This record gives sequence, structure tokens and C-alpha cells, in this order.
Amino acid sequence: MLGNAMRQVDLRRPEAGNWALILLVVQNSALVMVMHHSRNGPTEQGTRYLASTAVLLVEAIKLLFSLVFATYDIRKSHPSSSASHIATLLRRSVFAPDSWKLILPAALYTLQNSLVYAAISNLDAVTFQVTYQLKILTTVLFSILLLGTSISSRQWLSLVLLTFGVALVQVAGPLGSESWKDRLTSLIQGDLLLEAFEAPAPGAVKGLLAVLSAAVISGLTCVYFEKLVKDSLATVSLWTRNVQLSFFSLFPALFVGVLWQDGAAIARDGFFAGYKPIVWITIALQAIGGLIVAVCIAYAGNVAKNFAASLSIVVSYTATAILFGTPMTLAATGGAATVLLAMYLYHGRSMSRTSLLPTSKERVSEKASKAIFQVLPPSR
Repeated sequence: MLGNAMRQVDLRRPEAGNWALILLVVQNSALVMVMHHSRNGPTEQGTRYLASTAVLLVEAIKLLFSLVFATYDIRKSHPSSSASHIATLLRRSVFAPDSWKLILPAALYTLQNSLVYAAISNLDAVTFQVTYQLKILTTVLFSILLLGTSISSRQWLSLVLLTFGVALVQVAGPLGSESWKDRLTSLIQGDLLLEAFEAPAPGAVKGLLAVLSAAVISGLTCVYFEKLVKDSLATVSLWTRNVQLSFFSLFPALFVGVLWQDGAAIARDGFFAGYKPIVWITIALQAIGGLIVAVCIAYAGNVAKNFAASLSIVVSYTATAILFGTPMTLAATGGAATVLLAMYLYHGRSMSRTSLLPTSKERVSEKASKAIFQVLPPSR
């Protein structure tokens, strides 16, 4: 069923982005609730599953399904070819001379996950969740620089509102921190930033630098992959690129995550320690999400993908309150309304193009040139 749906999305490219965004909202909404339960619910014999093993399984499942879809694309282009010839064509496309370009995003994804792990280990949940939402803005900046995307002043306003709204829903919603009010107030007033750069809190400095770096890397990696896919979409299928990305992601997931980070725990408790049905559902949803995100990036773009992911947080917040009877806080509801307002502003009629923020690659270059000439002494 999933395979038929994904193939239909890929075959009808004008509608692919819209369908992928809808699927992403549904998938992310379900994943938020299921993953929270899998990481915070009761465990059997006190053993919780290791995130590194789940990441490895997700990449393996994504690789398997991407291989199936890539094989389907090749067979569609060569209907009279034998199975051995199809396999040869698949191998040549996956390990093409330019396949090495996927090593960079695979390595960056691994680095990003490591930074997120370091940030979570050294920061409280509120500081991490609020700061990490800066990845929405870094994605837009890299879209302007690498893809030449034009962003109006109104759209910039909507993106800032989106960042604020998502952060508020996450920290004040039913899945957020119990002490979110005090921590959020301190973060807004700057107290936490002062704490981070005062001695004796080296862990806070490490966590803050880690989450800021993860936000920048997240934007760079997503936009780099989008540019790579779109530049070669006429000659290399989306699923071939996804095979390459998943294949190269297996190595850091295995050697860095499973063996180096959690090798001792796996040797002691086993690879599947703590696994139960809810964990497998979480892994399946993450793998499906990876396939949907690839379609979103190729046919809708990272900015639209971020809006869909943000909307899914609002949907999961509402669904959690309805299904499990958790109270809806005023702040989280205000954050959800802010996300909806941001979506309306972004897709509405643009305001004047005059802006202090970069709106296009040309304006970035123009402002940089003006700044340089203002610093340089006048020619005589």
C-alpha cells in the first residue's frame, strides 16, 4: 500500500509536493505522540531501547524501500530488460561517479544527531527546544544562499512567528517540561544565556554551542540535499539519491552510534534490549517519514517542509489533548494559533520588498558589497 502511494506521488510530479506535505503532517503528528510514549513510557525490567539501534534500523528500512522504488523506476524505463540487466543498471546508478556527493549530507546528519545528543545532555528541555527551532531560520538563509530563493518581508515575519509558535507549543504543551514557565521567562530575559557563559557552568556552554551548531547544520544539510536532488532530477531519480543517502548514512550510524557510542551497553544487554511493539511502530513511522521528506524536498522544498512539520506539532498537540484528555494550556494554544497565523502570512500577498533581512541571493550580495565599500577608504 505504501509502495503504491509513493509511486503514484513520484509519477504525478505537479501534485507530488502537495500530497507529500499532507502525508508528512499525518506522519509527523503520529510520530510525536508515539515516540514520546516509547521514550517515556514504562519499560520492561528497567531497560529502555537505545536510540542508536533505532537510527540504524531506520536507515536500513529506508535503504530497502528506496531500492525497491529505484528498481521500479529503472524497470519502467527498461521494460524489456532482464532481471540481471536491471540489477546492473541499478548498481551503476547507485554507485555513479557523483555518488560521493551524498557522503557530505550523510556525515552532516550524523554530526547533527551527535550535537543534538550533546545539547540534550547539557541543557534543560525548554532551552533546547526553543533554541533548536532556529533551524527553521537557518534553512531559509541557506535556501537564499544556495538555491536563490526569494523571501519577502512578510514571509520573513511569518518565519519568525513560526519559530516562536513551534517553540511555545513544544515547551508549554502536554509533552513539554513541567517547569517551562520559569525556564522560558529566564531564556527570554537572557538569564540562561548569562548562566551559560559564566564560570562555573562549562556544561551549559557546551550544550548551547551544540544546539546552535546543530541548528546551522540542519539548515545546511537539508538545503544541500535539496539542491543536489533538484540539480540532477532530470538524469538521476529521487529514489536513487535516497538509496545513496541511506547507504552512506549506514556507516556512521553503525560505527559511530552503535559500536562507539553504545557498544558496551549492546554487548551487555543485546541489540534489541527494550524493544516492544511501540518501539517498532516508532521505527516504522520514522522510516516512512524519511521517504516522505525526500519527496517534500524534491517537489515542494525545505521551507514548505518546515511548515508541514510545524503544523504536525500543532495537530499532535490537539490530538493528544482530545485522545488522552491532557489539559490544553493557554500558552500552548497561543503558540498553535501563532503557527496558523504564520502559515497564513507566508502564503498571503507579499509586503514591500524593502527589508533589513536578506530576501534573495542578489540582495545578500548587494548588502555585502555596500558594507565592504563603506569600510574601505574612498579611492583618490
